[in-house]
Amino acid sequence: MTYLARIKNFAAKWQRDEDGSVAVETVLMVPLLAWAMLATLTYFDAYRTEGISYKAGLTVADAISREADSIDDDYIDGAYGLLRFLTLKDGDPDLRVTVFKYRAGQDDYRRVWSKARGQTTALNHADLEAMRGRLPLMVGGERAILVETWTEYEAPYAVGLGDFTMSTYNVISPRFTARLCFDTTPADGGDTGLSC
Repeated sequence: MTYLARIKNFAAKWQRDEDGSVAVETVLMVPLLAWAMLATLTYFDAYRTEGISYKAGLTVADAISREADSIDDDYIDGAYGLLRFLTLKDGDPDLRVTVFKYRAGQDDYRRVWSKARGQTTALNHADLEAMRGRLPLMVGGERAILVETWTEYEAPYAVGLGDFTMSTYNVISPRFTARLCFDTTPADGGDTGLSC
């Protein structure tokens, strides 16, 4: 008997089979297989979105750390636009950029300036002190930049993973200067002000 004849014989025998076990197995397994497929797609999409969110936050942090001159609201708006472009999401992510310093004499971290875009607010001294355990060890007078992002994740299928917010937290030192200043000069050319 040839290989093709065996396959035809098996298919004919399977078609004549009236036990019903195949139908029962199909009824039991198809929903489970469909759930497994949708769960796999959802979890892989969540990991993909998390990776994109993390890389976008790190890119914005790196760009800000490379600034040698002071930055202003237009720069923060541009960084926020870059974050929105890189995250590839329909919803708007949130961005908060904070420059802080460590005071060795008082053994505390102090906010120098903080700006936020999206639904979040600027960081204050109390908030910064509350995250002390997440901040790096620094020498007295040292400054660092904290860039935080939040991206909403909406699961494509409801298979055990609901909607949640992904956040990134990046502390980076200024690369080409000892401190990063924020220019508060108004657009109308009023009094110059730098927060350093």
